[in-house]
Amino acid sequence: MTEMLKRDVEYLKASPSELEAYLLSHDIIRQLPDFSFSAGGILLAYKRLESASLINEQVEANWKEIQTIRDHWKTAWATKCHQEYKMRLRQWGDFILGFASDKNEPSTAFRHQVRNRVIMHLLDSSNPAITAEFAESIQRKDKILDKYSVENDFVWEKEVQPGFPREDYWYLYRVMRYEKDGK
Repeated sequence: MTEMLKRDVEYLKASPSELEAYLLSHDIIRQLPDFSFSAGGILLAYKRLESASLINEQVEANWKEIQTIRDHWKTAWATKCHQEYKMRLRQWGDFILGFASDKNEPSTAFRHQVRNRVIMHLLDSSNPAITAEFAESIQRKDKILDKYSVENDFVWEKEVQPGFPREDYWYLYRVMRYEKDGK
């Protein structure tokens, strides 16, 4: 198991005890000692573990606890998802517009920043009604990414690739055009 997948396990393990206080707070992202906590972070950690076929009894128990809390605080969950989507869309847009003009942005930065795009996808899948207002904006940013990048290999660990098919998560199969041309 990779270090990132171990972090995903720890993230889900910590989530049930943090979730209710987080949902009732004003935080969009809550800084914990070992990681940044958010609704999208929970969805991403579970999706990555599920994709790597690492859902065991403990992970499933944590997920059920998360679902129970989430169901109890539906409105608060929806509000957090909306706020986080908006924040990540802004961060993703800043990154996209920045690398469009900066041919020195390394692919390691892209591999890290594309996490925001994946989380937006997961937040949208979790609650499409709250993210519909941002559809046009994300489409514009996707067009910029498409223009300045080319198809490539999957950017994250091979273990999680099965859960992120190219047709749905095409942006995880990209590299900056100038990096491909430079090789």
